[in-house]
Amino acid sequence: MQGDSNDVGISRRNALRAASGVALGTALAGCSDGDTEPQEGIGGNGNGNGAGNGQVLHVTFPDDPENFDPHLTTINMAQRVLENVAEGLFRLNADLEPEPLLATDYEISDDETEYTISLKEGVQFHEPIGGEMTAADVVYTFERVMDPDVGSPRAENFTRVESVEEVDEYTVRFDLEEPFAPMLTAFAESVEIIPEGAADEVDLQEHPVGTGPFSFVDWTVNQGVEIEAFDDYHVDGVPNLQRVEFDIVPEPAARLTALDVGDTHVLESVPFQDIDDVSESSETEVATQTGLFNQGYWFNADEAPFDDARVRRAVSHAIDRDAIIQGVLFGHGEPVHYPIPPASEWENTIDPGPVPSQDIDYALELLDEAGVDPESVETSIKVSRTPGPGADAATLIQGHLSELGFDVEVVELDFSTWLDEVWVDNDYEMAIGSWSGRVDPDGWYYRQYHSEGAWNHWAYENDRVDELLEEGRSETDPDARADIYGEIESIVQEEVPMTYLYFDDESVGYRTEVTGYELEIANLTSFHDVTIDD
Repeated sequence: MQGDSNDVGISRRNALRAASGVALGTALAGCSDGDTEPQEGIGGNGNGNGAGNGQVLHVTFPDDPENFDPHLTTINMAQRVLENVAEGLFRLNADLEPEPLLATDYEISDDETEYTISLKEGVQFHEPIGGEMTAADVVYTFERVMDPDVGSPRAENFTRVESVEEVDEYTVRFDLEEPFAPMLTAFAESVEIIPEGAADEVDLQEHPVGTGPFSFVDWTVNQGVEIEAFDDYHVDGVPNLQRVEFDIVPEPAARLTALDVGDTHVLESVPFQDIDDVSESSETEVATQTGLFNQGYWFNADEAPFDDARVRRAVSHAIDRDAIIQGVLFGHGEPVHYPIPPASEWENTIDPGPVPSQDIDYALELLDEAGVDPESVETSIKVSRTPGPGADAATLIQGHLSELGFDVEVVELDFSTWLDEVWVDNDYEMAIGSWSGRVDPDGWYYRQYHSEGAWNHWAYENDRVDELLEEGRSETDPDARADIYGEIESIVQEEVPMTYLYFDDESVGYRTEVTGYELEIANLTSFHDVTIDD
């Protein structure tokens, strides 16, 4: 059974800030043979660093980032800033494929238990630490992530790593106990490289240090974050901006007004009902694509009546997902009952069955089988007011469940309180939470459904699922992996430890004078190549 968050090494202060996750991960059709060409990095035109033009990009966010430690936070807003500040050995490109970033090349042994990675030379760290990145920094970084006393939620990606060793100044080797199919994905989605000893020299939660095109300047809680161009960035011609200022504006109408009148250049997460208006304006544009984030619906299996799978299935069948898509997302999303993102190549190989349509009669039959009188059920849905439209979805679901006879209270909480009560303390009966969609199946299933998974907040335990999850990590043949995760999906569809509601569209609004911005659903607010036309 799952214990509290401290049992999986996530301290209350350091990793409490972990619910909306970063949208990262990909599935490889097999392991590389190491023939990757050395990479210049992201963007760049070879014309020298573009900073110094005095351009300041203003970006508006709905929530405070909470914590900037790149190895601890999974908060969406923090990740949006860190996309520009910290970098990993690999990154996910627009096609959701891992490509070298701080790495230049890699080799994988025939038995797939040894990864030897060559590092880009001349890469500099930001102040106040500075210095050139070497293999020693990479070793320090991964040892920190894997240290249970640190409590990084990324550690589960590297449980099979026996050692990380410095081969020479610019080469590092990872030795694994056994193959780990999504290893390159784990590099790309999980770990930003920091200087050796950085955690002892600065408070990374308040001042991250990385190698990105922008260095961290300042964070005023609930007001904003400032980053500035890094003159020693390792890619020529990047960045073009002098500074980026992230303003925290909780009120949606105020954020829209700021974009409309030009007080901000970029609006992350345009409200769904306003996407069409913003895109039709002559002064603003919207980049949109069905993303990697999904809305999950959680059951506390330690609380009656949700300790019975038939009751959980009844609730899932009582929910009208199509009504949520139209009423909450204004058509900007896709209804689902599984964690596979529409952008993933795995969507067509793992068959979760059709999305259940609302069926109140069948739901009542399930409750009758479980011996539950629906009129006797008094329960609640805990939901955060932000980020996302989860609160509006909860209100609709309240109506759906009332058709069963349930008496349901919607409890709206601020994000920090939701994290405390739901994520950390498991103090809920039903809840709605936004999940970072991954693209590799291990990222969807292991943490959520393994009996010792760090994000198994529904106390789910199934020996066969645990066995299959371990097999899925070792199996490198994509067809065999699809069969493994297909069996897992068939089990969890029957037992419904949790269910899913929808994948919504990512939507970033920006002024027409902003050029060079491209929406990548794994890197939504990456401003490497952005400029502002006068």
